[in-house]
Amino acid sequence: MELPLFSILAALLGLILGSFATCAGYRLASGGSVTSPARSFCPACGHTLTFRENIPLLGFLLQAGRCRFCQAKIPLRYPLAECANAGFAIAAASVFGPSWHFLVAVGFGTLFVVLSLIDLETCLLPDVLTLPGAVLAFLASALLPRLHTLGIGWRAALVGALVGGGGLWLIAWLYRRIRGEDGLGLGDAKLMLLAGALLGPVAVPLTLFAGAVLALPVGLVVARRAARQGEGDGLRTALPFGPFLCAGAATYLLAGPQFLRWWLGPALF
Repeated sequence: MELPLFSILAALLGLILGSFATCAGYRLASGGSVTSPARSFCPACGHTLTFRENIPLLGFLLQAGRCRFCQAKIPLRYPLAECANAGFAIAAASVFGPSWHFLVAVGFGTLFVVLSLIDLETCLLPDVLTLPGAVLAFLASALLPRLHTLGIGWRAALVGALVGGGGLWLIAWLYRRIRGEDGLGLGDAKLMLLAGALLGPVAVPLTLFAGAVLALPVGLVVARRAARQGEGDGLRTALPFGPFLCAGAATYLLAGPQFLRWWLGPALF
């Protein structure tokens, strides 16, 4: 299959899975079920969406960002999540080509989108997604042949899971012991358990570093806004870290080795 055609198909797959991710994220964040009701609906009025209204991205554009039934604004995070998933799928297509590795990459990319949406809404990363995701990540690492960042083997997956999940759990435990309050949630540790099992131990510090770099400017903006509104002391404002860890893991999945070669040089990596 020629790369341009495969990239187009990958983009369509990414949009479809991104649409599913927004639906799953909203329903799980609201305490509902992913599969019930079977049809998508407007969160504001409950109107069941037609096929045309439910077309990923295009449905949002055709309705000018509003529900056709009640005129409520459709949250911008829906089309943004769909576009992000499509962009990730296109990048994964160029990295892995038409292979099982591509499907695994897009599947975990979609899972990262779902987890990010839930964490942004609730400041929680549900065990029902992170723990089965970690098991699937371990199986993918053990069963797939090595290609780029996937198929690392069961030994590297086990070490990565221990370093990722155990390391972040230890940091959270130490912070609580020293400060007497939670700094990192255990959901973040379980997310890093998943990332470590999928990408290996080398990916763990880079994912944490990338997540911290991405979170820093956002955290400063949120803290400044909270201080202006008189909500606490600003710098102690809670900020969900899961979306930034997901972004870091997704970036390593696509370009981790290239970054390491640029940073350390080809002689060291």
